[in-house]
Amino acid sequence: MRFKLRQMEVFRAVMLTGSINAAAKMLYVSQPAVSKLVSHTETTLGLRLFERTKGRLIPTAEAQALFREVEQVYQSALRVDEFARALALGPASLLRVACSPSLGPSIVAPAIVELKRSMPKLRIDWHTTLMADMPLEVLSKAVDVAVTSVPIEHEHLEVVPFMRGRMVCAMPAGHPLSAKKRIALADLEKQPMILFRRDIPFGTVIVRACQQADVELNSVVDVTRADQALALVQGGLGLTIVDEFAAGGVGCVVRPLVEDLEMISTFVYSKFSPPPRGAVLLMQAVYRRAEELGRQVGNLRGLGV
Repeated sequence: MRFKLRQMEVFRAVMLTGSINAAAKMLYVSQPAVSKLVSHTETTLGLRLFERTKGRLIPTAEAQALFREVEQVYQSALRVDEFARALALGPASLLRVACSPSLGPSIVAPAIVELKRSMPKLRIDWHTTLMADMPLEVLSKAVDVAVTSVPIEHEHLEVVPFMRGRMVCAMPAGHPLSAKKRIALADLEKQPMILFRRDIPFGTVIVRACQQADVELNSVVDVTRADQALALVQGGLGLTIVDEFAAGGVGCVVRPLVEDLEMISTFVYSKFSPPPRGAVLLMQAVYRRAEELGRQVGNLRGLGV
């Protein structure tokens, strides 16, 4: 391997700090050692990574491109290190969770707070992600359980429904349509809209509903996340259709839709291995949160609860 891990670490430090001296301090090594390794790396790779100007290193275009790849490797190495430390503490000491962005603040976060209070020593790695990435994360064991806004279809995934929700319309305060108690898709036909991309589940739901209602909406910005859409609505750029859990507590006027755009939230885990105890306890806590909101569906008996 021409570009060794130590070289990546030094290269990353120089890119982050902008100088040999600062990189040496960051890595707790001598300045000559960093300088020598940077020069050796350039020679080994056959690339000029930095321009030397008045004591500072200016990254070349090649260095910028290389840094993006190195940063991915570095973050992956950190996750491996964290995982190894968790294994040393015991297999049940780490819980890895992914969820749809719209379910994070109102559904998953309160459940994690509850779980941590009952199991303070449990380490939790939680992130939000798009549903298209969830199957690979679950099957590769990057996460123990995923919490989705709408169901995922995959032959190797167990999908357990737990909550029912609906899509709603969000608009800026004072908008003329805010006088209506319910908004029909036809009411939005001449409005500037911020809509989900058509190739993601929420976008598909909206497109199908519009086709059934014989309505064509005008999207001024396409987004992948509800928080993006709501931020643009707050800025006065237009109206949006998002799920009700994402719309709660934002500075927009929210109205239910005349059309029933239902969504079923689910737990997702691998069919090849049962969810660990921490994941089951988290799912219980999430389910209780759905009960508090009066939105629960099904039960968790299939998990041995």
